[in-house]
Amino acid sequence: MQRRDFIKGIGISTGLCLSGMTTWGWANEKKGKILYFDLSTEWEHPPTVDEEDGTSKAAKIVQKLGKSIGYDVDVTKDGSIFERDLSQYAAFVFYTCGDLDVKVENRTPVSQKGLTNLLTAIRSGTGFLGIHSATDTWQCKGPLFENQPEDERTEYIKMIGGDFITHGEMQEATQSFTEPIQLPYLSSLKTKNLRVFDEWYCMKNFNKDMHVLIVQETKDMKNQDHNACYNRPSFPSTWVRMEQKGRVAYTAVGHDNERWETDYVQNIVKDLMSFVTGNLDLDMTPNMDQVCPQADVLQY
Repeated sequence: MQRRDFIKGIGISTGLCLSGMTTWGWANEKKGKILYFDLSTEWEHPPTVDEEDGTSKAAKIVQKLGKSIGYDVDVTKDGSIFERDLSQYAAFVFYTCGDLDVKVENRTPVSQKGLTNLLTAIRSGTGFLGIHSATDTWQCKGPLFENQPEDERTEYIKMIGGDFITHGEMQEATQSFTEPIQLPYLSSLKTKNLRVFDEWYCMKNFNKDMHVLIVQETKDMKNQDHNACYNRPSFPSTWVRMEQKGRVAYTAVGHDNERWETDYVQNIVKDLMSFVTGNLDLDMTPNMDQVCPQADVLQY
């Protein structure tokens, strides 16, 4: 599990743009495309496995969701895409896993130039949405159940806002929606929380400037033996933040094909795509200390 130092030394500023009560939005001309990227160099999640037509299940759904909000979606596992012109994209959607600079059979990795271009594009205003194992991508080094100092975290992890530790068995758990409930789909549910079945990631190295939308409640989770990672206080599960001019979002849902068939996963992804493309404005005031104040406690 301990890896990920490829992007640590990239000399790109990570200045923060948050202060006070802020709603982010801009009137730039709308770009016409979203780039969906699902390269995995470690465990390949079922929704990212290419089907007989050469496209993964998650990719097909993201394309459908993109069209529903007015965007064509390019789909690829080719890491060289980031060495090309990225200016046509309103946002990137990542369902990735592992160090993406590592060469795997029949796949082109992301080069250091490509990663630099990706981070530069985000910091210049292109949105970014990470799904599920996107936090198990270019991870930080260091002891598994310890938070790493910010200056020892990879640039990618600082950008996405959190870092995967491990997970237990798939189980039903409570997802609590922070108030005011901002995502249109969550608001339509007319509830403050929901019991949801998925594979729940335990995470660390949270970026303090995030606005948490969904909290992973742990008090009612199985937490013994191989589920011991959940023996901790509640922590962020879905959040948004700014990476300089770029809107960033992450959601932990969507482990398998069955989850991707649910309204819960599809509508959360759709609303977050609307946010990162600049079509949905949210209050971005940092709230992690209020809604899950012990998120940095990784084990009781």
